[in-house]
Amino acid sequence: MENAIVDGSTRLFGIVGDPVTQVKTPQLMTAIFRAQGINALLLPFQVAQEGFEAAMRGLMSLRNLDGLVITVPHKVRACGLVDSLSPRADQVGAINVMRRLPDGTWYGDMFDGEGLVRGMQKQGFSIEGKRIKQLGAGGGGSAVAVALAAAGADTITLCDPRQSLAQGLASRINRFYPRRPAGVTADSAGTEGYDLLVNCSPVGMRPGDGMPAPFGEFDPSLGVVDIIMHPEETPLLAHARRCGCRAMNGKPMIEGQLESFCNFFAIRQP
Repeated sequence: MENAIVDGSTRLFGIVGDPVTQVKTPQLMTAIFRAQGINALLLPFQVAQEGFEAAMRGLMSLRNLDGLVITVPHKVRACGLVDSLSPRADQVGAINVMRRLPDGTWYGDMFDGEGLVRGMQKQGFSIEGKRIKQLGAGGGGSAVAVALAAAGADTITLCDPRQSLAQGLASRINRFYPRRPAGVTADSAGTEGYDLLVNCSPVGMRPGDGMPAPFGEFDPSLGVVDIIMHPEETPLLAHARRCGCRAMNGKPMIEGQLESFCNFFAIRQP
């Protein structure tokens, strides 16, 4: 399918978010469709929070739409629109993929966390036994924190201006992973005593954004991960590299999910 032709048999997939200009999934999945000769497209849909449910109901009613990838800021709300969830998505309370089952119902799962862990490991980051501070406790942040606990983090400290979200996520981690204690802090900028700093907030994505907290100098031993994919170097990552820290953006996280996406949507991976 070197020159893909769209016809009446083309199967549709989509990625839903706001914004969507930063997403890489359409390019990555299109390359897989072409390599396998699959007559399918994955299209970006920019959907604002106002009217989200109505837009999703419209998409879900399309008979030739087989599945959706969900991105910022809709991962938690999309969880309430599917008919069934994987155990992992149930733990996290959010989804980033959903597919139509043969009976017409919709099933959701969440791969952000395992994708990030896989990407971090490929980039040489160690997680087991590490003390982690995480900024952001929304849908993606929930998936990341649960996956970091499952991967053996020593402690996870959460910081989010919506303290109830952070408290709820810490409680879920402590329930499912009691040996990996999670807590909450209001100190967004402090990094002393941590081995890894993970930004799961959207701050840094939009032009004009600064860092997600008023950080001072980082100890060079601190590992810094920002799950934002575009821009590739956020203000946080630029600051981390100036301080001599190992740093990683969100690209390895999405690359680490491609196999999971293909399995979920029953697509052969080249």
